[in-house]
Amino acid sequence: MKKKVSDKFIKKEYKAIVFDLDGTLINSLPYHYLAFKELLLEHNIRVDDDKLKKLIGLSTHEIFKILKKKYKFKEKITDLREERRYHYFKFIGRKDITFRGVKNKLEELRLKYKLAIATGSSFVTVSHSADRDFQEMFDTIVTINDVKKDRGKPYPDQLLIACRNMKVKPHDCLMIGDSIYDGLAARRAKMDFIGVFSGYNSEKELKKIGALKVIKSVGDLKL
Repeated sequence: MKKKVSDKFIKKEYKAIVFDLDGTLINSLPYHYLAFKELLLEHNIRVDDDKLKKLIGLSTHEIFKILKKKYKFKEKITDLREERRYHYFKFIGRKDITFRGVKNKLEELRLKYKLAIATGSSFVTVSHSADRDFQEMFDTIVTINDVKKDRGKPYPDQLLIACRNMKVKPHDCLMIGDSIYDGLAARRAKMDFIGVFSGYNSEKELKKIGALKVIKSVGDLKL
């Protein structure tokens, strides 16, 4: 009988869990997408929805680097990032966008594991997307500001910083994220990876890049 992929990690004892934020713990992707879309339309640029969604998961700097190369933006990436951030804040307002079941699951997990966030968002964006009580559930939060601007996911740098901050080895950590970039970063950091298909990547895509298991939401996580 063929062994189920879920059996591959259930028996392992992890010391820490590193989470992606956007699309994994909070339902922010629609607002990030709308912010990019509106900014691009203001510059008279129309991008195929699916192609734009496939880029989300990379850092904003990297997304604009790709778009700038294709559409020949004259503006500096730093200016475009600020402009996009303005649109994101406008769309998100003061909404609580945490996925249902996430807070209860985090409260449960933090009794046994060290917890971290490794996000492609900036510190200021995280502060607007998640309240202080939510942030304080984590031992460390690593944002794109903590690495060189071109070293966000799929590079492993943020995951390795999270491990260092928590004083654990990468192989003792589990990474959980919604995008292929999370999975690639986990592979390069030599961490196990569980995919969550609450973002813009499918279950098939997440399994293809090495997810041991793909779940519907973090609230469904069982270790």
